[in-house]
Amino acid sequence: MIYSKLNAPTRRAVASGALSLLAAPTVEAASKGQQLVYVGTQGNQAGQGVFAARLDTHTGKLTPIGVVAELARPTWIVAHPSRPSLYAVSETGNEGKTLGKVHALKADRKTGALTLVSTVESGGGGPTHLALDARARGLLVAHYGSGHVAALPLRADGGLEPPASVQQEQGSGPSPRQKSAHAHGVALCPTGQFVLVADLGADKVFVHPYARRARRLGPAAATSVSVPPGTGPRHLDFHPNGRFVFLISELVPAIRTFGWDARKGALKELSVVGAGGEPPVNGAEIAVSRDGRFVYASIRVENVIVVYAVDQKSGALTEVQRISSGGQTPWSFGFDPTGRWLLTANQGSGTVTVLARDPATGELTSTDQSILVAKPTSIAFLHVP
Repeated sequence: MIYSKLNAPTRRAVASGALSLLAAPTVEAASKGQQLVYVGTQGNQAGQGVFAARLDTHTGKLTPIGVVAELARPTWIVAHPSRPSLYAVSETGNEGKTLGKVHALKADRKTGALTLVSTVESGGGGPTHLALDARARGLLVAHYGSGHVAALPLRADGGLEPPASVQQEQGSGPSPRQKSAHAHGVALCPTGQFVLVADLGADKVFVHPYARRARRLGPAAATSVSVPPGTGPRHLDFHPNGRFVFLISELVPAIRTFGWDARKGALKELSVVGAGGEPPVNGAEIAVSRDGRFVYASIRVENVIVVYAVDQKSGALTEVQRISSGGQTPWSFGFDPTGRWLLTANQGSGTVTVLARDPATGELTSTDQSILVAKPTSIAFLHVP
């Protein structure tokens, strides 16, 4: 096990270039209807890191601010739902021999500038995905490199403490990318009693009991489920009703609907739809609309966002639309708080693109709004009171 504790970096480490924070470019304070957007990236060079922009929620206009936190490979970021806090991984250690890091940052709502609050080791190698348990002040981290999943406590100031618990996933599959467990996505169930992990290497969705108060994960439960060998689970999302879980796989492009028994912490596969094409076409991101009527998925190589209607009784999906992501290799995407706009992080073309969304039909429409961002991989919207 490669997990160990580490305090926040010293000033000397920060000054040496291991991590540095940049002041936001001089910009006017945000006006009403403008939403701060942060973009995680694969940036690993000087001058790269977390990027900020401003979205006009009335018109969909996207205005770049610039790099506001120079971090090593902040591929996944998540924003706190009620305070100006942002959490970002440093996806290092994918070789499984070294540890990654997680950073807590405080945002200036007027300028978009980020201030470092704390940095801790993430609990494994290659941290690739985060889920925030705001109610219990906890952060969950999935590690692709080492196959660990970790739970980190949040301090009262929004900073992070070292992991309170770490669990190691086990398993492998037939693909060359499946020689060991690769925890790729993590989600907290609506009741907060279980944590689900989509593991690309083990071809499983692991279910872990979760003690919220202690931020402690139990070993994978017997209710964990397997998918066909070589499928490669990537990300998952809960339906707002808490009865369904939707899983997108990467190696074989498909979306599975599972029934969720909240009392037992048990999954049961209900249906599956192909996401289009054959490998190397691969699935990337999945998200359920706030009203639970639609599921959205990004498919890399094909460079599309696919929209599905959700049967509210069975959870079955019916394809509604397949539309260009506005760039190449849509790694991830995010809905703005109004639900009217979907922003795609097109890693291959180095662009973040705005698609307009019709809440009634769920359909997306291309816009002329796109900004340049080096290797974008994830999107987060800062809470605005």
